[in-house]
Amino acid sequence: MIWVVDKKVVPHLIQQDGQLAEVPIRVSFEYAVEDGTVLDGTLTLSTLYNKRSVCRHFPRLDDERLDEDVQATAERAVDEHLALSGFERA
Repeated sequence: MIWVVDKKVVPHLIQQDGQLAEVPIRVSFEYAVEDGTVLDGTLTLSTLYNKRSVCRHFPRLDDERLDEDVQATAERAVDEHLALSGFERA
């Protein structure tokens, strides 16, 4: 078994009131791999982005919805990273 720790910066697009913004999200994630498979229950990820600035630029944006969307973007990026690395999720 090997533990992998990685970080990526991925873009999250926000469109509101005819404006489009690309928000950089730092995603930190770690997981255990055995025989080319990510072991079930070992994948953890955390996100970091400038939420205050985004909410100031888009005042009508719902905070909870923003967090959910950012989390979904991070999960898609990690899934893509795992697929490109040749790992399967258990």
